[in-house]
Amino acid sequence: MKLKLITLILAICVLFSSCGKGDDQKNDDIIESASQSSEYEQNLPVSGKLPESSRVDSSYFDDAAFVGDSISLKLSYYQASTSALGKAQFFASGSLSAANALWDVSSKSVHPSYQGTKSKVEDCVAKSGAKKLFIMLGMNDIGVYGLESSIEHYKELIGLIIEKSPGIQVFVQSMTPMASSSTSQSSKLNNEKIKEYNTLLLEMCKENGWYYLDVASVMYDDSGSVLRESYCSDLSSMGMHFTNEGCEKWVDYLKTHAINAEAYPEKEVVEAVG
Repeated sequence: MKLKLITLILAICVLFSSCGKGDDQKNDDIIESASQSSEYEQNLPVSGKLPESSRVDSSYFDDAAFVGDSISLKLSYYQASTSALGKAQFFASGSLSAANALWDVSSKSVHPSYQGTKSKVEDCVAKSGAKKLFIMLGMNDIGVYGLESSIEHYKELIGLIIEKSPGIQVFVQSMTPMASSSTSQSSKLNNEKIKEYNTLLLEMCKENGWYYLDVASVMYDDSGSVLRESYCSDLSSMGMHFTNEGCEKWVDYLKTHAINAEAYPEKEVVEAVG
């Protein structure tokens, strides 16, 4: 009887000991998971140029708003026929600039529309409920206002968007290059000026905590100085708008330069800016 009692007591002790170890393991797993999550947050880029990431799917853009001029307008046509960017909403219009986006809406203004009503950019984005802003402007800015003033207008516009949409993630896309045959080139608007402008855009993003997407980097031909001809739909005129092939390249870049847990699965340090 005593032996049976001792055996029973020992069995109970072993059982409780085993349970304790299980709880400790669970606690260790929780701590490790929290540590990894914290490390992931620390390793994400804070602002500036986004490095290449693992590829995201189209749903990543479901809560995105794209703002731009006629170059982005072409991307919106591509999106309409392919849904390559999920449920992204576009607020793009021909001749739009960071400067004239600040003007009052009128019958002569070139503001984009929200559900058929011409509206200021910041109002379009706010009404859309977007959580991510992808913006590309400059082609109608730098030739008219110069580099520095164009940057100031850009900052003001993004500031208004953030004011109306607090917490929105801002992704500034670099201005894309022009074809060598472009008839729109001038002393103020050319590929060298575009590169200077993009350098200023990167600095603007670093200073303001915004992300910079170097879309231009995948649009150059082998010389690295002009728009690849197969990406250009208007070689004999403006030389700056895209073919479907160019839009496909654009989308591919965006999908491989994303900012979320799925895009950065590896726990390795990435450069925050630069």
